[in-house]
Amino acid sequence: MSRAGYISSKAMIHGRIEEDVAIYGPSRVGKDTFVDRWVQVGYPSRERLMKVVKLDHSSLDNVSEGATIGDRCIVRSFSIIYDRVRIGDDVELGHGVLVRSNSTIGSRSRIGSYTQLDGEVHIGEDVIIQSLVYLPHLTEVGDKVFIGPNVVVTNDKYPVGTIQGVKIGGRSIIGANSTILAGVIIGEDSVVGAGSIVTHDVPPSTVVIGAPARPYISRKEYEEKRMK
Repeated sequence: MSRAGYISSKAMIHGRIEEDVAIYGPSRVGKDTFVDRWVQVGYPSRERLMKVVKLDHSSLDNVSEGATIGDRCIVRSFSIIYDRVRIGDDVELGHGVLVRSNSTIGSRSRIGSYTQLDGEVHIGEDVIIQSLVYLPHLTEVGDKVFIGPNVVVTNDKYPVGTIQGVKIGGRSIIGANSTILAGVIIGEDSVVGAGSIVTHDVPPSTVVIGAPARPYISRKEYEEKRMK
């Protein structure tokens, strides 16, 4: 294990930690996991941060409840993982990924650079999320979902109002630059075409395109086109 910026005495480190990493609270870094430089793990959420009088490593450590990172993960530089986050095994995070408190990331998922899980967000297993994706509080993503770059999910139809989470069903595909509005449910095996604006629920096994998004073809027809 290399020299690190700060490692809590309460943390359990079983992987490789590079220089200038900060690990707060009773965090766990699993076996064969690699944490690159300038990463923070177990950073306190807002309510605990407000109790800190002096913003230094020791004070942050005292209020952190720790995060859990599984085995054989890769956490790249400049990522921030807040406390009470649970990350499964074989997960990869790109550079500058933000994961807020109470979020979960299932095993074998990959989160692209500068993606934000900005609140309590739950990601299933075997999910691929590409770079610059924004997922706000109460977003749920099922297993084996693919989300293209620059996708934006919202959680407030009429800001500032009542927060409503978005649910993305398993095995769905969300095309690049799409926007999904608050409260929408994307059915399992659905496809959202690139650049679409999704304002209403998408039935399972349906491809939608456009702004606002409308049904286009079935998932079966989509797969037939893809295989040609």
